[in-house]
Amino acid sequence: MVTYEWKCTWGDVDPAGIAYYPRLTIAMNRAGEEFMDARGLPYWEAPDRYGVHFPVVAMDMEFESPVRVGDVVSIAVEPELGTKSFGLHCVGSHGDGSVAFRGNERHVCADSEENRSLEIPPEIRETIAGTTE
Repeated sequence: MVTYEWKCTWGDVDPAGIAYYPRLTIAMNRAGEEFMDARGLPYWEAPDRYGVHFPVVAMDMEFESPVRVGDVVSIAVEPELGTKSFGLHCVGSHGDGSVAFRGNERHVCADSEENRSLEIPPEIRETIAGTTE
């Protein structure tokens, strides 16, 4: 599991002082980037190293408690591997441990040149799963 710390700033909130939904999806996406980077496979290196890229094909989020300006949210990321895609399950928690949101990103493995889906190569599968650590 990888955890990413995100601080809610003034530009992230609506007039009521609560984090604006698109800002939380950006934070969740950033947590996914940090997860891949921690596994040694930054998204931006995959095309050159493996000839693939990982576009997001689905995303969802459920809110459990508000995130307010100044809050620091820890976003824990866990992978789930499919044949041609992988999910990143995220849980955003407040400093007291209460859950702010739960979310998921689904990434497809796509050929960099033809942009068609393909099976996740074994080396990338092992990297995402963390079995090469």
